Amino acid sequence: MLCNFLISQRLEPSELIAALAYATGVRPGQVDVCAEADSQDLRDWEAFVLCTHHRVRGDVAMSLDVQVQPATVAYGAPETEAELAEALAARTGVAVLYPDDRVDPETYWLAAPAGGSSATVVTRARLVASDVASAEERPVYTVNAVETAVAAFPGAEVTPLAEPAGMNAPSDTSQLGVTG
Repeated sequence: MLCNFLISQRLEPSELIAALAYATGVRPGQVDVCAEADSQDLRDWEAFVLCTHHRVRGDVAMSLDVQVQPATVAYGAPETEAELAEALAARTGVAVLYPDDRVDPETYWLAAPAGGSSATVVTRARLVASDVASAEERPVYTVNAVETAVAAFPGAEVTPLAEPAGMNAPSDTSQLGVTG
C-alpha cells in the first residue's frame, strides 16, 4: 500500500518510526524513515514500512510518502490509507490529511484527534496551495474549510464541501464521523 499524508505538526524521525511501527504492528526496527533531502543509499529497502518525509509550509508541516509491504497485514496493519491515517492521528495526536480521489484535487480526507479522547474524527477538508513563482519555491498550504471542526485548523470555515455532479457518497461509511 502506498500512502500520501500531510500532517499538521512536525514529528521527529524517532516519533515517526514509533508511530508507524505501532500503527502497523511491526517492530520499530522494521520501519525505515528518511528525509527526502538525505542520502537514499543507507535506506533499508527491505523494511516492512518505508517513509520518506519533507517539510512543507503553511497549515501542514510535513509531507509523508509511506509504503507498507503487504506482509504487514499478518501483524495487524491497516489495509487502507484511511485506516493508517486514523491510526497515525490517534497515536501521534496530529491531524493527518490524505487525498480524496473521488472529488477535486483540493479536497482531502482528514483524520484528527477528537478533543480529549483517544477517538479520531474523520471528515473532509479543503487544502489550497499557494501559487509559486518558480520551481525552487515551495507552495504554502492552507486548510480553508472542513466539514467538522478540528482543533488543528481553528481558522478553517466549517461548511459542507460540495460533491461534483454524479458523485455518490463513499460506500465505505467508516470514512465519516467519529471512530475509536
